Amino acid sequence: MLRTIYLYELKKLFCAKVNLIALTGAVIMLVFLVISSISEVQPVSREAAKELDGRAIDGELIEELKPAMKIENGSTVIEINAEYEKYVPTMDVITSVTGYDMDLTQLQGTEFYELREQELNQRIEKQRLSDKEKEFWRNQEAQVSKPFVYHYHSGPANLLKSFQALGFFILLLSAVGLSGVYARESADNMNQLLLCSRYGKKELYLIKFVAGLTWILTVALFVALAIFIPFYFVYGMEGMGEMLQLVKPLSMLPYTLGHMLGVYIVIYLLAAVLFAAVTMLLSVITQNQLAVTCGILGYLLIDLFAELPDRFGVIQKIWLLRPNAVLMNTGFSNYRLIHLAGGLFLNYQAAPVIYAVISIAALLIGRRKYRRLQVGK
Repeated sequence: MLRTIYLYELKKLFCAKVNLIALTGAVIMLVFLVISSISEVQPVSREAAKELDGRAIDGELIEELKPAMKIENGSTVIEINAEYEKYVPTMDVITSVTGYDMDLTQLQGTEFYELREQELNQRIEKQRLSDKEKEFWRNQEAQVSKPFVYHYHSGPANLLKSFQALGFFILLLSAVGLSGVYARESADNMNQLLLCSRYGKKELYLIKFVAGLTWILTVALFVALAIFIPFYFVYGMEGMGEMLQLVKPLSMLPYTLGHMLGVYIVIYLLAAVLFAAVTMLLSVITQNQLAVTCGILGYLLIDLFAELPDRFGVIQKIWLLRPNAVLMNTGFSNYRLIHLAGGLFLNYQAAPVIYAVISIAALLIGRRKYRRLQVGK
């Protein structure tokens, strides 16, 4: 009987017209965004990019680039033609550190890495890190190989940059699809009938909760595939073992792109669980589907536009632990660490634990609130 109720709750979620429309619209929009991003990127064929495979990004490579550089209005402009097409990916690494406002024609030898070190030191001082945090990052940076060695990595690189969009869409779908899990029966004046039924106590609450998690994780998979599949066919998945600095030159983490992709997939799925748990908790508390949807959409707007200055150290640390901030790769350029149990943790290390704790808390609080709605004890 419980299995039958579970399947029925799943059917309600998967067959609801608003959920089908929202999911279909999200998938179509993401595919369109992927296609648009591919068309806007400087066209560099995989074969051309592989011509530099194994080359160190150093003074010698920069010297080869200089004939294609010229200065216009104080900024460096790169004239890309068939001969210099292959240099575009390495140029992206260089300008991520130096910017185009610098006269790159004057770069010599190891100056690129000296400039990178200066930029890192400036950011560390601006963020007012403690001595322990500075020591932590010095140890991490010492493990980063230099000079950087270029290998083709477009597939993993684009996937790593896509998680922010995935986070926003899964939050939106949670607001649309799960806001009525516990509130819909109240709107239809059927809640008292359910609450008086045989399974109207903890069984029904848990079944609805598990069904909601099943739905959101399935939706998260479809949304992710809408991005992963196009990138796979256009760029392939070569480069999983390449250094993170080829995508995030100002990161001091000595990890590979494949390692970070695995981490971010786990965080993305846990974020989906967190969004679902909080949405269903609000559905229990308010018993109003529209209020829950509007509340989450309001949070989404704040998430999109609100930023905290570096001087708000502790508050900023907390704010940067929200799912869409972590999925935005903030840990690659924000070096503040989380202090827990006498240890130092990166935001992507602490975030999964925090998301799991909040999800469990939402489950327990919602269960208690739901039982208070019931007739009898």
